[in-house]
Amino acid sequence: ALARLRRVKLVKKDRATAVESMIANMALQGKIDTKVTEGKLIEMLEGIVGAQQQKEGNSAKISFQRKKYTFDSDEDDDNDDDL
Repeated sequence: ALARLRRVKLVKKDRATAVESMIANMALQGKIDTKVTEGKLIEMLEGIVGAQQQKEGNSAKISFQRKKYTFDSDEDDDNDDDL
């Protein structure tokens, strides 16, 4: 689990820091009685990602709006031989 957390820290430092603080808080409160397994770490990461996505809402969604030009036709024919 520690190796996975180190790899996450290389890519997403904020998520790794959040998990580290979550583990520290749980340990201080006595909620952790065994080692944190890789499965438990993955659950924590998924929870953090889900919370971040809910907080951001649709702002993280990217949409493209393409312009339509008057000379474009609805045909799929891109052949210019008929000009």
